[in-house]
Amino acid sequence: MVKRKFHVRVVRRSYLLPSAKDCFANFPECEKLVFLDSSNGVGNSVLAWSPDHAIEGEMSPKKNERGNSWPLSEVDPGVELERACHGEEWSFEKDLTPIGVGWHGWMSFECGHAYESFPWTEKYSGDWSDYFFGRYRQAIVFLETGEALLLYAFCDDLVDGHIEQVELFEKLIGQDKQSTQSQCLISEIVLPDSSVYQSGVEGLRAMIAKGELYQANLSAEFQGCYQGSARSLYLSLRAKQPTSYSCFWDNGEKGALISNSPECFLKIEGNHVITKPIKGTILRSRNSLEDFKLMRRLQNDDKEIAELNMIVDMARNDLGRIAKIGQVSVKSAGELISFPTLHHRVATVSAKWDTSQGIGRIFAATFPPASITGAPKVRALQAIADIENRSRGPYCGTFGYWLPGKLPFGQFSVLIRTVCFSRNRLRASFGAGIVWDSNPEEEWEETLLKSRYLRG
Repeated sequence: MVKRKFHVRVVRRSYLLPSAKDCFANFPECEKLVFLDSSNGVGNSVLAWSPDHAIEGEMSPKKNERGNSWPLSEVDPGVELERACHGEEWSFEKDLTPIGVGWHGWMSFECGHAYESFPWTEKYSGDWSDYFFGRYRQAIVFLETGEALLLYAFCDDLVDGHIEQVELFEKLIGQDKQSTQSQCLISEIVLPDSSVYQSGVEGLRAMIAKGELYQANLSAEFQGCYQGSARSLYLSLRAKQPTSYSCFWDNGEKGALISNSPECFLKIEGNHVITKPIKGTILRSRNSLEDFKLMRRLQNDDKEIAELNMIVDMARNDLGRIAKIGQVSVKSAGELISFPTLHHRVATVSAKWDTSQGIGRIFAATFPPASITGAPKVRALQAIADIENRSRGPYCGTFGYWLPGKLPFGQFSVLIRTVCFSRNRLRASFGAGIVWDSNPEEEWEETLLKSRYLRG
């Protein structure tokens, strides 16, 4: 096997560079711009651009699978990523965190067809593939200290383009701050039919009553119009929903993927893997005393606690497929995290795994994420497809980066709070976990609460 070794070095650094947000706004037009944005100020941010190699594709059912109404997909995106980076080894300068360069990309919810059997629905949109991963050899990493690092991955048998990236970096240093809209001017917002959603909740409750399910995530799609650029839309939404896993991916003339996700799907550091599912939501109050009472209510709500416990059990089962025996543990069964418009409960589950299995095996074990499917996962996927009767597209898929090698490194978010923007139109879905004691009207109100930052 031919090895391809990438060595990542800092080729420029600066404290004068404008903020990550301003650099993103000022960045010249380019192919497949990626912005991994810790918009809440916790963690590092990354701008990566112009991949030198990429894979992209669509899911399609296997042919001639007799006796299976819902065949698996011909394509496995995890395997495709594994093939694309086969033989690569990435190393970093001493004391440099492995982030920024590497394989960045995303998978749609429908990539779950590669791993589980559930009904196929009409393709999400002609403008969107089902997955994309690109190898990015240059990136700017914005550290919490205020320093910006221009990283470049050198490889002996590939064309070296770091001089051009240095020139771009120095040009950005001299740029003025970009004025951005403080208000999101989304118009013509079309809300889904609340009665249809509530009927879906009742349908799931009936299935739970029969013992077919314990929980399922039901979503509804919102649509709207935005006359500005994809970047200005991202910056507007960013101000309203700052999170640790915000991201932007430019699809060229076709549009952009915009996410303000608060949820970590997978974090991989060598032989350690972590997932942090979110379940449980309550609005915030501007009154500090009232807000504290709402927090206490969420922390002590039996329904919300049970809902997260079920997903924790699912996450343990998923990680158990790749973990060494006895090496799955629950670090936290539920703690509170807060955002400008709402509070959530989040759990932490970790495992040790054999790194020789590769990223394809991790996706096969864990995708789609437990928190946006249900329990048991396969039956929940089938119920979701029947009731929603539409493709979710990137929503409820995953976005992140992957660095292969002996000590692999990667991090992926769950694509919730996610907008697909194309030709001045946007689509965004919001959902809630449905259990036996769910109230249809209250679950509908939860979807509206989650969409509030989008609707102004």
